[in-house]
Amino acid sequence: MGIFDKFKKNKEKKFYIDELIAKLGCDCSIIEEKDVKGVMTKYHQALIEGKKDGYTPLIIIPSEMMLEIVNTEEDKEYSNDNRETIIAKAEDIDVKELLKRLLVEVLPMEDEEDYDITGEFSAEEQANFFLSIVDAINEKLILAKIPTDKPWEVAAWVPMGGFNECPLPEEQVAVFKYWYEKYGATPALITPDVWELFVGNPPKTQEESELLAWEQFGFCADIVWQGVGTVNALAGTLINSSVWYFWWD
Repeated sequence: MGIFDKFKKNKEKKFYIDELIAKLGCDCSIIEEKDVKGVMTKYHQALIEGKKDGYTPLIIIPSEMMLEIVNTEEDKEYSNDNRETIIAKAEDIDVKELLKRLLVEVLPMEDEEDYDITGEFSAEEQANFFLSIVDAINEKLILAKIPTDKPWEVAAWVPMGGFNECPLPEEQVAVFKYWYEKYGATPALITPDVWELFVGNPPKTQEESELLAWEQFGFCADIVWQGVGTVNALAGTLINSSVWYFWWD
């Protein structure tokens, strides 16, 4: 890459960052740490501070697509609601019924019934960092201080969803509230096709982890179909894990 190309790329990144912060309309800072540990330290500091000051920290990996997502004035085919409407819609959702419906929609078809989607359980070594920052470690990241003490509402501030079988923003808000109340799971990092959650009270038994894995499979089938392969393999990554990863291809 030549000097001109690098200059152009850096200028574009600065534009995305500046515009994202302007569209969010909340206090933000830039993370420029050069290692995963440094980024996670910044996040944990903000998480502690946010509990005292009434905000929820959210790491945003800036891009043109992220700018489109937070731009409520842009006509988007997958979501046009403002955050107040999204939150109001979420309050009318029966989360357990939603998760049941989503699970039915992703279960193997009749001609695929010989595929063992359940699999065997095996506890895995747990990551204690957000996976997405590994590929973005040399990038400038936005740490947004979303002004709410209800962490699940950040999915209404950054309404990613409604495409590639990714649940609608109001469905995300409802599910995140359910998981926050049950596991202390806080939406912590977002890209155009990824959510990562920081989990304060993860499942500690195989049974709990397997039940949660079926919920997560319905919510985001790609983490099984294009990821670990079976639901119980997913469960093995959830037991005592402080980070949950969701990706929609």
